[in-house]
Amino acid sequence: MNRRNFIRVTLPLLAIGSSRGEPEDKAMFSFGVIADPQYADVEPLGTRFYRNSLDKLEKAVEELNGSELKFVVTLGDLIDRNFASFGAIMPIYAKLKHPHFPVLGNHDFDVTDEEKGKVLGAVGMDAAYYAKQFDGWRFLFLDGTDVSVYRQAADDLKTKEAAALLAKMQEEKREQGRNYNAAIGEKQMEWIAAEIEAASEAKERVILFNHYPAFPKGPLTLWNDEELVALITKHKHVAAYMNGHDHAGNYAQQGGTHFLNLKGMVETAAETAYSIVHCYADRLVVDGYGAEPDRELVLG
Repeated sequence: MNRRNFIRVTLPLLAIGSSRGEPEDKAMFSFGVIADPQYADVEPLGTRFYRNSLDKLEKAVEELNGSELKFVVTLGDLIDRNFASFGAIMPIYAKLKHPHFPVLGNHDFDVTDEEKGKVLGAVGMDAAYYAKQFDGWRFLFLDGTDVSVYRQAADDLKTKEAAALLAKMQEEKREQGRNYNAAIGEKQMEWIAAEIEAASEAKERVILFNHYPAFPKGPLTLWNDEELVALITKHKHVAAYMNGHDHAGNYAQQGGTHFLNLKGMVETAAETAYSIVHCYADRLVVDGYGAEPDRELVLG
C-alpha cells in the first residue's frame, strides 16, 4: 500500500444502508482492480514495458489471493496486440482464487479481423457488458468498445458507421475524436439507465467499470462522454466510475460521483500499479500498490 500518497475526498452523497455521519468501522466487502496490463512479447516503447506485465501480474495475483475479495476487475487492455498474447497472460489470471470480471479495451482488439470474434471467449466473457450484485451494491461492467473503428472487421457496417462518426468528430475538432477511443451505443445506454433505476429501487449503491475515462473531458475520454456523465451523475446512489486507458491515472468528481482513473500496469520497467477497494456503507477506501495512491472517497 502507498500510505505516503494518501488522498481523502468528501462528497455530499446520500448514504444508503447507514446513518448519516456515522462511519462504519468494518468494510462490507472488498474487490481488486487492475488496469491496462497490456502484455505483448515485444520490445519496450517509451515508458511501456510490455513483457514485464507478466511478472507484475504474477505478483499482483499472489497479493490479491492473500486477501478476501468478492472479485477482481481488469479495466481493459489485457493485451497490447496479437491474439497469441492472450495465451500467455490468461493462465496467470487463472491462478486467481477470486472471480475475474474483465471489461474490454481497444488493444484487446488489436488482432486480425478473423480473430476479433474470439476475443470475448479468450478473456472468459459471456457478454460484452453485464451487471453483478453484492451486499447492497450493484456493479456495472461496461463495453466501451461498443461503437468503434476496431471492434469489428474493417468491412463491417458497424465499423463504417463508427468511421463516419469519428470523421464528424474530427471535423468538429473534438479532442477525443481519435481512432483508439470509442462510444457506448444506444442499446447499452438504455441498459445502463435501467440498471441504475433498478439499483435505486433496491436501495443499492452503484459502481461502474469501463476502459475509457468519462470525466473530466480530455483526449482519451469516450466519444459520448457527456451523455454518459449526465446519465450517471443525476443519481445520488451512483458512487463511482472507475476506468483505465489513460495510464497516467486521474481523479475528479461530478455531482455525487467519484471518477477514478486507475494507472496502467504496463508503465515502467519494474513498478506495478493495482488496487484493493474496500466498500463501506459510507465510503470507499482504495489501497493502492506501487504507483497507485491510496484514497479515501467519502460517500456519506
